[in-house]
Amino acid sequence: MKKTILLVLLLVSFGLNTALKADDDFTKAMVKAKQSLKTAVDKYDEKEMIKAGGQFERILQLKKNTWLVNYYLALCDYNISTTGMEKKDNDKIKKYTQSGLDLLEKSILERDNFGDAYVLKMSLEYNRFQYEMDKMQTIIADVTAAEESAKKYDPTNPRFYLVKGIATYFTPAAFGGGIDKAQPLIEKSIELYGLIKNSDETLPDWGLDAAYGYMALCMIDAGKLPEAKSYMDKGLAISPDSKMLTGWVKKQYDEKAK
Repeated sequence: MKKTILLVLLLVSFGLNTALKADDDFTKAMVKAKQSLKTAVDKYDEKEMIKAGGQFERILQLKKNTWLVNYYLALCDYNISTTGMEKKDNDKIKKYTQSGLDLLEKSILERDNFGDAYVLKMSLEYNRFQYEMDKMQTIIADVTAAEESAKKYDPTNPRFYLVKGIATYFTPAAFGGGIDKAQPLIEKSIELYGLIKNSDETLPDWGLDAAYGYMALCMIDAGKLPEAKSYMDKGLAISPDSKMLTGWVKKQYDEKAK
């Protein structure tokens, strides 16, 4: 009887240790892939973004939290799609935007209350304005639906306000956008980033450096260069290799400082 009990305890212990190791393997792989994606985005390097996507593809084979892995694959596709905007390559934008939306659909089918999925969906839906202006009303409806779900499931998500702020920043004032309306949204985003206490390394944590970058742009537009420099420095403290901060934002700052 004692031998039987001992055998059962050994089997339970073995199963528990195996499960813990699988969790550990998943976490390590996710953290590594997330860092690869961040580095690729900082450098704005399409090839490195694709490589990061490959890392997440391999993590799918672990068959753990596939809803989250598909979210990151969609995030990879979103960032790749933005590289097409520089050259106005609408075919590339459309290809990776649609791929990202398809991956998010898989993610949402598994976990329909994950707020970040809807925030990313907002970004991808905004992309469609680049190549489907004839479907403006449909796009607006899809963006609105994603916004409502994002706010419903995660009302204090800083990335929601960041994405809204960026979209407003690039929307002409005549259509309800403009820098003056974008700034409060980005400020709200920064405020909410400061309240996050997330112990799960696998969950999304991107965006604060970009929020500082867009706040710097708002300050540059207002002629508040000391404040702009402060926000740039805060962003660079997080992402010293950010091409957005060292390139685009710095260029705007230097031109205003002349």
